Amino acid sequence: MVNLNEVLEFIKNSNQSDLKVIMNSTSIRKSEVNYDVKLSFRVGDTVGINHKTVSPKDSFRIIKINAKNINVQKMNVGEGRIAGIIRVSPGLLIKK
Repeated sequence: MVNLNEVLEFIKNSNQSDLKVIMNSTSIRKSEVNYDVKLSFRVGDTVGINHKTVSPKDSFRIIKINAKNINVQKMNVGEGRIAGIIRVSPGLLIKK
């Protein structure tokens, strides 16, 4: 297994063509990982959003799974408030 520090050192010393290959490979791998994460969710699942602007106590229900994002609606809404639909990257969702 390659050490992460070795990889970072290689990136620091890479030329333009090497960096292009590295960026292409990481982009493809990131897409694969996001696709796998997206497949683990189903419409109706209760999830949380792992983001600094969203309270960890908030619960959301998945209402639609799109090609790149997942639409969720807040469940624990205060009295007299309306919950909107939020479009979230699958990588930010946590199953509850």
